[in-house]
Amino acid sequence: MHDSPLAVVAELILLLSVILVAAKVGGEISERYLKIPPVLGELCAGILISPFLLGGIHWFGGGAIFELPVGTGDGLPVEPQLFFVAQLAAIVLLFEAGLETDRDKFMKYVRPATIVASGGVILPFLMGFGATVLLGFADMGSIEGMVPALFVGAIMTATSVGITARVLADIRRLDSPEGVTVLAAAVVDDVLGIIVLAIVIGIAEEGTVTAVAIGIIFLKAVGFWLGLMVLGSLVSKYISSGVLWFKSAGGALVLALALAFIASAVAEIYFGLAMIIGAYTMGLALSGTELKHQVEDSMRAVNNFLVPIFFVVIGMQVDFTAFGAGDTSLASAIIFAVVLSIFAVISKAVGAGIPAYFVGFNRIGATRVALGMLPRGEVALIVAGIGLASGVIGQDIFGVAIVMTVFTTVLAPVFLIPAFKGGSGLKTGAENENETEIGE
Repeated sequence: MHDSPLAVVAELILLLSVILVAAKVGGEISERYLKIPPVLGELCAGILISPFLLGGIHWFGGGAIFELPVGTGDGLPVEPQLFFVAQLAAIVLLFEAGLETDRDKFMKYVRPATIVASGGVILPFLMGFGATVLLGFADMGSIEGMVPALFVGAIMTATSVGITARVLADIRRLDSPEGVTVLAAAVVDDVLGIIVLAIVIGIAEEGTVTAVAIGIIFLKAVGFWLGLMVLGSLVSKYISSGVLWFKSAGGALVLALALAFIASAVAEIYFGLAMIIGAYTMGLALSGTELKHQVEDSMRAVNNFLVPIFFVVIGMQVDFTAFGAGDTSLASAIIFAVVLSIFAVISKAVGAGIPAYFVGFNRIGATRVALGMLPRGEVALIVAGIGLASGVIGQDIFGVAIVMTVFTTVLAPVFLIPAFKGGSGLKTGAENENETEIGE
């Protein structure tokens, strides 16, 4: 009877209820009392109820709440059903992020933002790669040995659009020159970062790296993103009108989500890209339509339900006992986490801050832009989760990535809010040829 389909469904529903309660408790404590983004509370809640901590305890002689699935050699320590719901939540999260992006403003600031984002991708990638190799978590002797370093570099390139936007909105600086540049740069940063991710995954799957192979992966990634965004933008009004033709309750929301799912599946199956790329790009293409305004409130409600599940499930995959497992010691894993966290701050501060100074910001403005690019947040978690699920990185590197993500995400609001209390962040006079464009 226990193995009947209804019993399996009932067990999944029970596990989801535990996850939702843990997410809300963790998020509430973080936001109300610790004054940090609720995503960190949800992540910590997941770590606490994971199969490796409280969730794995056999309470009162009974079974554990979250048992480790049989045959976890694939690097997935949660039930496949929970992993599916979490990935569904990630798609919804990135689709809404795309919808909420102002496409016109994005295009207006894309030039200086691209320069900032390029520095915010290149230096973090190099420092993440270098730290992984130097500390013995990867080697240069073979492509297979080098892949973990490439993946850590990809994780380091991330910038959290959601967390930065939330902080800037709270201090009413979302529409400031620095704020808009940071958001546009964060978007470009994530696109570039996901292209890097696609290249790394391609290298991991093929086992070889050639200029031709990298060129093909790059063209596929850029071609898909630009093709979907340009084509989607051109026909977005027609898509919007067609979807809004449906007047049944929830029709627009359901069809909008269906478009996100289609784009996600196509990105993964036919272009070898992460599903989140397709979801975000579809959202960006539809961001300037009436459909966006019709579904944004409903999308927020769906997000409030689904997205906390994603962060808790990500946290549940963290096994800090894996620090020191295999060929590495606990001390070396801790040192790696500390070094990577420090490098994460330095690489974004220098990589994004210096380019910002040369595209029209003074020292104060460049500092604000650099701090705005600092939090890795949900994007790094998504990339790290993809690496763990695909077996490219192990639990030790995954745990180090989580530590780095939490550190940068907590640190950013702490310094970003005071940074905006000064004067103008723009240069004055003839030394800034872009001031008029940025300051508009």
